[in-house]
Amino acid sequence: MKNTLVNFGILGLGRVVEKRVANVFLKELHGSKVTNIFDIDINKKKKFKKIFACESSKDLDSFLSIKYDFIYIATESGNHYSHIKECFKYNQNVIVEKPPVLKVNQLKELDKIAKTKKLKFYSIYQNRLNKSVKFLKNYLENNKNKIIFSTLNLSWSRDQDYYNDWHGSWKLDGGVASQQGIHYIDILCYLFGPPIKCISYISKKSNKLEAEDTHTSLIVFKNDITCTCNFTTALRPQDFEASIKLTMQDRIFNLQGLCCNEIEYIDLKKNKNLRLNKLCKKNSEVVKTGYGNSHFKVFQNIINESLKKNGYKNELPLKAINAQPTLKLLNMMYMSYEKNRWIYYDRKKITSKLGN
Repeated sequence: MKNTLVNFGILGLGRVVEKRVANVFLKELHGSKVTNIFDIDINKKKKFKKIFACESSKDLDSFLSIKYDFIYIATESGNHYSHIKECFKYNQNVIVEKPPVLKVNQLKELDKIAKTKKLKFYSIYQNRLNKSVKFLKNYLENNKNKIIFSTLNLSWSRDQDYYNDWHGSWKLDGGVASQQGIHYIDILCYLFGPPIKCISYISKKSNKLEAEDTHTSLIVFKNDITCTCNFTTALRPQDFEASIKLTMQDRIFNLQGLCCNEIEYIDLKKNKNLRLNKLCKKNSEVVKTGYGNSHFKVFQNIINESLKKNGYKNELPLKAINAQPTLKLLNMMYMSYEKNRWIYYDRKKITSKLGN
């Protein structure tokens, strides 16, 4: 690209834009500009038109008719598939919030279209870029400590008002696993690779919704790594933690904080490993909300790649298809509850209520 700025259109002006992404574009990124926005909510369009000091479109076709370097999609999860497909019709590159779609076959179809039309198709799983997560990934790749078992706990709060719109419906969202837990399901796949099998149980503890506000799964990965996962939005009155603990033969690593933004090292031999303790402190960061800090890194990597600039080690953006194991595992978890049995990753067809 010869331009010095990467131009973005934003499709969908919901919670993530208001709580995190708007600030990223306005105060954190270098080399970007929001040129146009669209949402079916007129009041949101008026609000963010002023915030971004940009144009807004009267309808989706008008919005898509403008040429952008990227369209960032932050609409309802169940609408991602149709919105991405429309963007591809207009030959637009796409960055989409998690999950890119709700069904595995939809992701494969869209990836095929993007490759045929030579379009860029990226997905946002920002917690992969947390300093703590990157540190643990590097440690696991360079050390052979045997993992005995792992545990994932997400204890967050969403009140009933949150579920009175599209959240919590099977067609547009799913429950706590697909909306909040998917960030941490993705970290598991990032650390351990694709799963082998899983079994799940879901329930509703505090909220009325179609799907679940509480979800428990047992997931088996290669090398006999097991992970017990507990997700809930039934806490009151606020989010508490999102943690992943790896218990090894002589040590424990604990990703902790609101969004696995901190890492703790515990030596079971009670040796004082000052180097590892210092590295863990160095690779921990403070966050204000469960969205964390890493949306900035995702967008900046995309901008740097587009402008052919060095920065953030010039790490390549995450292609949506490369996060397919995360989406497949999510559907396996729901399918397991529906079928009341173990679901295997190599099963030919994996479908669930998600997107229906």
